[in-house]
Amino acid sequence: MTEIEKFLNEQYTQVIMEDKTGIKCLYKHKEGVTEDGVVFFEFAKKKWSKKPVMSKRQFVIVDADMGDVLQFLHQYYNLSETDYNQIRHYIINTSIRKVEEFFGGED
Repeated sequence: MTEIEKFLNEQYTQVIMEDKTGIKCLYKHKEGVTEDGVVFFEFAKKKWSKKPVMSKRQFVIVDADMGDVLQFLHQYYNLSETDYNQIRHYIINTSIRKVEEFFGGED
């Protein structure tokens, strides 16, 4: 785990919310210092997938707003383009894992 990933784990909690438009993975600062970051998911439609997976829900990341989170990170680290790419991958992978955990027992 990199220093930035460790910082995100220590400072933010991921919370999953579901509504009629889809799913949101919120990145909530533990002390409320920043606005929530959010990764938006929609339930995948059958036409998006050639091989539907019947035992799992399928979803697609459709948008994200992590501006305040990234600005907060920028205050603590001298971020380069490589760092942003790494952060983006971490946020995507963490969000997907949290959504999968949220729907873990459902078929």
